[in-house]
Amino acid sequence: MFESGLDGVTFTSSGCRLLGGFYRGAGDTPRPTAVLVHGLPGIEKHLDVAYRLRDLGWNCLYFHFRGCWGSAGTYSLAGLTDDTRAAVDWVARQPSVDRERIALIAGSTGSYPAVMVGAADEGVRTIVAISPVIVPGAFEFPRAMADEFAGMLQGVTGDDLLNQWRGLDSLSEPMRAFAPREILVITAGRDTIFPPSQYAASIAALSHVTLLQENESDHGFSASRPWLVRAVTDWLVARLDA
Repeated sequence: MFESGLDGVTFTSSGCRLLGGFYRGAGDTPRPTAVLVHGLPGIEKHLDVAYRLRDLGWNCLYFHFRGCWGSAGTYSLAGLTDDTRAAVDWVARQPSVDRERIALIAGSTGSYPAVMVGAADEGVRTIVAISPVIVPGAFEFPRAMADEFAGMLQGVTGDDLLNQWRGLDSLSEPMRAFAPREILVITAGRDTIFPPSQYAASIAALSHVTLLQENESDHGFSASRPWLVRAVTDWLVARLDA
């Protein structure tokens, strides 16, 4: 019998100690499990989704990338994929986790490592991407924003972030490689950072990708949290609950 709870956790990625929390769902057998992957710099972590998943009997891990929110190391966009891979590996080792039912929930820039990891790992059953970056080159990263974000991170400057951003490739091909497994892309009609117009055309032909839009929301779904939580959790439960 697995009991509901919340544990502080640590694990390593490329020698860096990462911090997080593991919401444990109650049940008699290993539970379906989601990994929350936050964006840049990770102010919104979608923890309300984690609470609802736990209420539904799921486990949910949230974690902080290297160089941010207390995790060790130097922040880098190149390190996001390795850190996400380490998070998936960590949950797969937990006795309360059903290894056949692991999902990734990614917010904003977190969609980048989530799709990269999912495309390479068939153990990831589905991905939910919230206000995602699909075509990084379509976003003209303002220098003032880069400087602001760098001030919340460890070991990087605004210039570092801008240079690293320019090195990111489109996610169109990794998303295609995820098939036939399903992806839910949730967009916000008032998203001024990664508006749907940046990527809708590039994923329109992908039959395994569902596009769901809430027209009145901003990038963080600040005014639509109950709607977002239900949209994410209903999708996951419909696909991964036994």
